[in-house]
Amino acid sequence: MSPTFQELPPRTETTQLQALVDRLKASMEWAAEAVDAGVREQVWSTVKRCDERLALGVDHTVVALAGGTGSGKSSLFNAVVGTEFAVVGVARPTTAEVCAAVWGRAQPLLEWLGVAPERRLVFDGYRDGEMDGVVLLDLPDHDSINLTNRDTVDRVLPLADLIVWVVDPQKYADHALHSAYLKVASDHGQPCLIVLNHVDRLSESDAIAVANDLSRLVREEGVADAPVMRVSARTGKGVKALRAEIAGAAATRSIAAEAVRADLVAAGRALEGALARDADPELPDIEVLVAACARAAGVEARADAAAAVASGRSVSVPDALGASLAAIEQVRLEWVDAATAGLPLAWRIVVNDAVTPAATLAEEVEESLAAVAWPPVEAPKGLRGLASRASKGRAAGSAVRTVGREAIRSAVMPHVVEPTDLIHQAYRNLDELAELS
Repeated sequence: MSPTFQELPPRTETTQLQALVDRLKASMEWAAEAVDAGVREQVWSTVKRCDERLALGVDHTVVALAGGTGSGKSSLFNAVVGTEFAVVGVARPTTAEVCAAVWGRAQPLLEWLGVAPERRLVFDGYRDGEMDGVVLLDLPDHDSINLTNRDTVDRVLPLADLIVWVVDPQKYADHALHSAYLKVASDHGQPCLIVLNHVDRLSESDAIAVANDLSRLVREEGVADAPVMRVSARTGKGVKALRAEIAGAAATRSIAAEAVRADLVAAGRALEGALARDADPELPDIEVLVAACARAAGVEARADAAAAVASGRSVSVPDALGASLAAIEQVRLEWVDAATAGLPLAWRIVVNDAVTPAATLAEEVEESLAAVAWPPVEAPKGLRGLASRASKGRAAGSAVRTVGREAIRSAVMPHVVEPTDLIHQAYRNLDELAELS
């Protein structure tokens, strides 16, 4: 059984994934405080890693050979490459440096991976077209007593597009591999191959039995789609098939993008706790908000006064009384409550913080109204004016109300509506990301 990678044009896939990453970034900038600090740190790390990987493009597939001491990982690296390059360690501690064989030009990618120039073996593609686009890494032993070695493994593994776990028949059930690395790979959805090396030391029946038991252990760790391949770096058994698997993965030119997508899926899973099941935030009615603020700021009273003057029931329109802070505060709270209905409390706090405070909002409303050129209002004159005073009163009131509400709208849109809409978009983006898995 082999991994299956969807074949998509690199540019299209990169563009789509970058759009997802950008939306995640924008959403976290607006709504980070609604997310637990630990999850927030994980998501920002994911954003950084995805940005870096996508900036390098998806033309190369990073394949990491990982394994413990005695697994024959470096010998297998040399067998796949076809030359003696990686240092074959026979004793602990082995080197903490990463070796790389590269088919094609990938200098920026190698710099990003932290591979030293003297540990790079570069082929120009024409030497081995089958492996074109592959960056094959030989990592230090994950179970080394040298902490630097393990730190190197922990740093590089999350950056790999495909992990080839190399295990020894005698230590294939190693707890460190299964509890730490395979579990993490499973959680992050990283594509994996499992290589049972040194099968030349086993009989055919024993090799099959060990491979079957290893498959069972791997499935128990949640890595359901990782085939177990029987290989001998010493005799060359299975090496050609392994090369074909690696080459086939690279040929899709989407495995790097799949790794980014797996990172986003893991971030989405981490974000699930900050979201409410089946919640779909909607903006409250903006016209209701404008009308309520208009009442609080005296626009409705001014419209009524204008109607009274135009209908002959009054002689003048009084000066504006100013926005009532208590009334504006009430309108603001009702907006926040309606905008966060059904969402976790943390999201109400985020929306409340994003919407302009009542005192500042009242000032913005007053400034906007002070700049208004109110329509002139005239008392009815003559018999014809008296006969039409009712309709003139309604028209005058409506004109003042319209102008006043437009001024109110210009104040509340950037200070109330737009911040709320951005938080809602952030929530929906994070919810969509959480559903990727």
